[in-house]
Amino acid sequence: MIKFAVISFPGTNCEAESVRAFKRNGMDAEMVLWNDPGMLDGSRLNEFDGYLIAGGFSYEDRGRSGIVAAQDPITEVLKKEADSGKVIIGICNGAQILVETGLIPGFDNKELAIALTWNEMKKGGELIDTGFYNIWSRLKNVAPKSRCAFNDFDELLHIPMAHGEGRFVVDDEMIKTLEENNQIVFKYADKSGEVASEFPDLPNGATASIAALCNPAGNVLAIMPHPERDPKGNGNVIFQSIKRWIESEKSKIENLAYRQAGRKSNYSSLGDYECKDDVRDKKPVDIEIFVKLIITDNAERTIEEALIRKDFRLHLDRYEYFGITLNEGADINESITKIMATGELANFNKHLVYIKTEKEMFSYDLANGLQSKDLNIDNFVIASDEKDYVGRSKKASINLHSGDVIDKIYSGVLWNFSETVGDTVDRVIKSKVLYNPHSMYLVRTKK
Repeated sequence: MIKFAVISFPGTNCEAESVRAFKRNGMDAEMVLWNDPGMLDGSRLNEFDGYLIAGGFSYEDRGRSGIVAAQDPITEVLKKEADSGKVIIGICNGAQILVETGLIPGFDNKELAIALTWNEMKKGGELIDTGFYNIWSRLKNVAPKSRCAFNDFDELLHIPMAHGEGRFVVDDEMIKTLEENNQIVFKYADKSGEVASEFPDLPNGATASIAALCNPAGNVLAIMPHPERDPKGNGNVIFQSIKRWIESEKSKIENLAYRQAGRKSNYSSLGDYECKDDVRDKKPVDIEIFVKLIITDNAERTIEEALIRKDFRLHLDRYEYFGITLNEGADINESITKIMATGELANFNKHLVYIKTEKEMFSYDLANGLQSKDLNIDNFVIASDEKDYVGRSKKASINLHSGDVIDKIYSGVLWNFSETVGDTVDRVIKSKVLYNPHSMYLVRTKK
């Protein structure tokens, strides 16, 4: 019987329904931990015909969704298994992991080529909301039938979705490549089956209404909605398609000559792709605010440990960063007092707050105000979302409560490096662990 491994990372929460989806469609499945010794040493791989990376919140989405799991050793195993022809499907958080590993869209060198980032709900050209959203979504099969392991059917899918960072971001050149290669498998659709263009039929603002992408060979799929969650729904047809694909292709998958010839087929690998860095100069601002947790910052420690496992020698300190320009004529000290009194940027019961003006660094609390402080932040990067919805939201709320003192806020996560050697910071930037340049950018400053 065909058997799948359902991969579970710390924070995964959709293993059970994923296992049930395979079983109700005539296959077997087993939940397998991300650090299973038999997976990592290869001794169990022959047990499985394919792999599902389940949904949830791997590593609590620390850093960004999927990025920490993408650094785990099991992803290197999955890359080799994908190259051998085995079927891999990543659902929701699993899709985010596949994107961050480069298994989707699946270039030879598995380079990061697209992003999955914060939802945008737009209607009539207006932005209604951002962030997490759940709804029953419709998906249209837009690739040729049986283009991949997952689309051997004609039905319009009607399945649940629930995500905050599910918007595929793909640049124009890449869209053209994916369309020519028929790698866009499912798009969001309306009731009539037409491709959706606005909320709520397009629930997250994805580029070209993309809901799922496959790799060139057709054996790997990243899908944001959840076909496994409805036992009586037509998401089952995806699993039935997988079963037919494996039954018809299994002998070929096991043949080395086929694997080599597959690279020369109509859906061959797209070769090496270079993901460019996006490192910019820091914008001039009137006030810089650095906010740090008093207790252990789990995101800070988890990202540091992930980089150390990748043989980087470093120590990281993480701060929430806000660069603020004031409206003309606003007094800096009075503005700081008004801004911090709103409570929008920090909770003084759990945060330490540092503020830098043009000439000096201070600590700040509500009781004592500004106090001179020597803070060692001098070798850092700031990772910011391109559209910076956090900064825009903070500006609107602070101005509402403080009397319209702010012109602009730039927000991001500041990562300060210490205990580094040589070109460590440059190599970390190249690794793309701290940011995805397809939806984010970095500011780098070093004294």
